[in-house]
Amino acid sequence: MTKNETLKNESENSNRAESELCNIALENEENIAQQEQEQQIGTNEGQGNEKEDQDNTLDREKELEKEIAELKDSLLRSHADFDNYRKRVQKEKEEWFQYACQGLVEKLLPVLDNFERALLSVNELNEETKNVLSGIKMIEKQFREILQKEGLEPIEAVGASFDPLIHEAVMQVPAEEGVADNQIVEEVLKGYLFKGKLLRASMVKVAVGE
Repeated sequence: MTKNETLKNESENSNRAESELCNIALENEENIAQQEQEQQIGTNEGQGNEKEDQDNTLDREKELEKEIAELKDSLLRSHADFDNYRKRVQKEKEEWFQYACQGLVEKLLPVLDNFERALLSVNELNEETKNVLSGIKMIEKQFREILQKEGLEPIEAVGASFDPLIHEAVMQVPAEEGVADNQIVEEVLKGYLFKGKLLRASMVKVAVGE
């Protein structure tokens, strides 16, 4: 092999080597670029996932805040309902204690009526009758005082204007001179209130003007 051929071969080998090195360098650059691209994609995906996680966390926090607000509202309503129930029960209890004797007092009214009738029917005023009358008056007074302490209140009738809420008209009579229209002129049966509530209406005669 001549010197020229040797040089030619060496030159060709050198060119091939350089070409291979260039190819390797290009491949490395492509690999590096691909890796950077993949890394960038991974980073973007990671950021996307992170943002999605943050959004999910915010949504969950909003849901929890809404649930807490609803529970607080429900608790407040329950507390208010229980407080109203407690007050209603307390009021009913107080009313029960206040009017517990109403039924008994109402049953005793005929006894009080009979005492009044007995006193009105006594006309003879001899000594014996006076003693009996005095005893009956003492019993009637004691009995009335006991009922009044329990809450019994007589309704004013004669001379008052007729009030349908507390009076019951059993008869209408022509108004005489000096008597106003709708004025009560006679009480047939006494009426009573029990601690401010109507227990029995007064049965009365009412004057009516012409």
